[in-house]
Amino acid sequence: MLAFWPDVIHPILGVLEPHEIVEIGSESGKMTARLIEFARTNGARVHAIDPHPRFDVDAWKRNAPDAFDMHRLPSLVALPAIEAFDVVLLDGDHNWFTVLHELQLIEQLCRDACRPLPLTFLHDVAWPYARRDLYYDPSSIPDEFRQPWARQGISPTASELVPAGGFNPKLCHAKHEGGPRNGVLTAVEDYLEATDQKFEFVRIPAVFGLGILMPRTLAQARPDVADKVRAWARPEIAAFLDRLEMARITMLLQLGG
Repeated sequence: MLAFWPDVIHPILGVLEPHEIVEIGSESGKMTARLIEFARTNGARVHAIDPHPRFDVDAWKRNAPDAFDMHRLPSLVALPAIEAFDVVLLDGDHNWFTVLHELQLIEQLCRDACRPLPLTFLHDVAWPYARRDLYYDPSSIPDEFRQPWARQGISPTASELVPAGGFNPKLCHAKHEGGPRNGVLTAVEDYLEATDQKFEFVRIPAVFGLGILMPRTLAQARPDVADKVRAWARPEIAAFLDRLEMARITMLLQLGG
């Protein structure tokens, strides 16, 4: 998601002026650092959710005590402890079950608190995880929602896992791409199909894909924010970025991915 910060995410946040920013999936904290810098400058607060962050959380909290909270828990456990969501950046466990339930839980928490739905950014809505589940911990997914999986790499030209090499060969992947209940984009589509809330969904097919879920109520109340989001919705831009992304992936795999 970091690649989208300067041209997409930061300009939208600058117009929206959120107070409560929730990041699901911090990892090494590269995106978290930028969010904290934004929060300190703009009087906001970042709630980072990651069971195993790979940075010095205590040091970061000392440097930004009023702008940063760390929740070292799985997202579906941590989210109910957060009182408000103005913006959510969702880049955690890249599988259908987790993403669908994160979106449903955020909606329910906002409904219970009588608060508007947040603007949500979602990473991995293009290859490789748009239509294929990734499990960091397969045992955390209920059996009935977990695809058959193996610790093997993936290829953009094959539904099946590749026996050697491929992309992310050490991670746990669904054995087949596509089909029901498989992948991040599938989870977003299933959420939109089931919810009674109205959204605009913009998909930027670059650097593994960024999705933007903009509630219709937000678009109506804040046309300046809507304009920033819709700038990325032009079909010719999406087609161009899609071609560039496939060229980037091909080179990535040729270099050993």
